[in-house]
Amino acid sequence: MIKEGCLENIDEVYGYHNIPNFDEGDIRCIEGAFFAAVTIVKITIKGKGGHGSSPHKIRDPITAAAMVHTALNSIKSRNIDSSENIVFTICNIKSGDTYNVFPDSAFMQGTIRSYNKVTLERMKNRIRTIVESLAEGFECTADVEMIDAYPPIINHKEPAQHVTRLAKKWFGEKHFSTDELPMTASEDFSYFLLEKPGAFFALGTMKVGKQLMTLHTSTYDYNDDLIPSCAYFFTRIVEDRLGFQVVPEF
Repeated sequence: MIKEGCLENIDEVYGYHNIPNFDEGDIRCIEGAFFAAVTIVKITIKGKGGHGSSPHKIRDPITAAAMVHTALNSIKSRNIDSSENIVFTICNIKSGDTYNVFPDSAFMQGTIRSYNKVTLERMKNRIRTIVESLAEGFECTADVEMIDAYPPIINHKEPAQHVTRLAKKWFGEKHFSTDELPMTASEDFSYFLLEKPGAFFALGTMKVGKQLMTLHTSTYDYNDDLIPSCAYFFTRIVEDRLGFQVVPEF
């Protein structure tokens, strides 16, 4: 979109993400880091399969992968400064197809969420070292692929201040907060903020008294009642930044 000119003649950009963890109608915004950068991590442990009755004749990728997974969880607690906000999670592991056959390989993949490039590189180096050395220790080999996807969302100072001011004005002080920010979610809106000044904010969508249904789950259900509220707030941002009135006060 940017390459095709969507930001031509644009002075400022504003966006939002619904957050069902926050109460319905709450707006949250902060200057600086808001959402994290995301790096995709793919790990393949290669061994030599065989029959489950003869583990001494194979090179077991499952045990190697299990040890790798355990060791990877030590990186944040032992190799990264505790003041750094970084998350690394393995969310998918797959190996083998039946109960009595060792497979030739094991695969796992996950995600790093970070704000600091130096810390990210430290994390990536430790992942590669741990995976390759442990695989070798179990007579296996390893392939590690790390793909830097979206950069972090970094809100510009003045636009974030505009969102804060307008949220308090039109939604009330009690509905604005900076609690639980920054978050380690990621968004491609970050590319817009690399090109233009702007801000990204969160709109709470959790109905009072209802069970929390988080994003990216099979139970997630967007709160459609918040569509008018968000459209209303975007209209107020446009009015403020362009200096005219679209929606009458009521």
